[in-house]
Amino acid sequence: MAGDAALPSLAERHLREDGLPTRVRLATLFVDIAGSTRLLAHHPPETVLACVQRFMRLVAEVALAYCGDVKDFEGDGALLYFESASEAVEAAHVIRAALASGVCDVACPMCARMSVTVGDVVLGVVGSKQRHAVAPVGPSVSVGARLLKQIAPGGIIATGEVVDAVRAEMPHLGRDFRLLDPAFVVPATDGIVAATWAIEPDALQADVCASARDPDASGEGTCISPDEGIEPTP
Repeated sequence: MAGDAALPSLAERHLREDGLPTRVRLATLFVDIAGSTRLLAHHPPETVLACVQRFMRLVAEVALAYCGDVKDFEGDGALLYFESASEAVEAAHVIRAALASGVCDVACPMCARMSVTVGDVVLGVVGSKQRHAVAPVGPSVSVGARLLKQIAPGGIIATGEVVDAVRAEMPHLGRDFRLLDPAFVVPATDGIVAATWAIEPDALQADVCASARDPDASGEGTCISPDEGIEPTP
């Protein structure tokens, strides 16, 4: 197919080995900026765009550093995917720590909710010859999208399957997860039930997220000059 060079690297590997569509087991990490509507209410669109550019660069670079890839940049969030639950959870920890340390560098802190799921998905190409992308389709992707609203800003929510895999592969990553609900009925999924576990925001993340919800609480609330927008990494 024309344009295959633009496919994400994980998809390229499966395309070479298996062809598309193909069924694979992947972990998905949804990352969603909390309070993005408030940012637009308090800052000009150019300033918000510069903040989102910096956020998305962070997310993309972390995904690649942990052997994952970016499926979509969707408005104020992103969908990342990985070949193991441990890689996805490691990436979530790194993103959370970076945001808590002040990814915008000045007075406009950014905060995110994250959800991690794992399961069998079908990878296939959607679109036309001129415009196309690889889409992962499966229940775990839908569950991940819907779990985002079940965690406070600054937190990470995961299914029991993720926590089990992480505790088996990298036990230190699983220590901070606490059980939320052993049989949570996931909204809008026709009755899918999943155990949900979470890493709640700590005091630092809670402070950052409180500032993100109230941009005027710290000085001018200017995140980054519009002239400092970040160009995509070549």
